[in-house]
Amino acid sequence: MSQVKPHAAASDPNLPTTLNSKSLFQGRKTLKIEHNGDQYTLRITANGKLILTK
Repeated sequence: MSQVKPHAAASDPNLPTTLNSKSLFQGRKTLKIEHNGDQYTLRITANGKLILTK
């Protein structure tokens, strides 16, 4: 499975790009995302679900 689908993003910037969570987390359980000056935490739960908190 491809981690990123650059053709869709290159042809139409309004289409979403698919990213693989394993490539984003790289073995970690949490990652920080900065958006418009605010920091968010994206984490993987014990059940393998994703939770985004501010």
